[in-house]
Amino acid sequence: MNTSIVLPTTELIVSIDDKSMVNKIKQALKLMKGVCSVKVKKESMEQKILNSKSYKAAMDDIEHGRIYEAESVEDMFKQILG
Repeated sequence: MNTSIVLPTTELIVSIDDKSMVNKIKQALKLMKGVCSVKVKKESMEQKILNSKSYKAAMDDIEHGRIYEAESVEDMFKQILG
């Protein structure tokens, strides 16, 4: 009969801007009393896209009406070149 009690653990989420510091902070956390595990959550591809500068620039263009429509490549060049 197993009589050991497993207590729930508390999860602490830490956001780190400087990716070069992740391993050092991870090592430091492991040395602290009471820390049972340290895991690094990898950013999903969707999050990488949503956080990219090009995506944010595209959303800004849409928000400010800087979008154009063309029926074909030829039509696009006519609009651009006049």
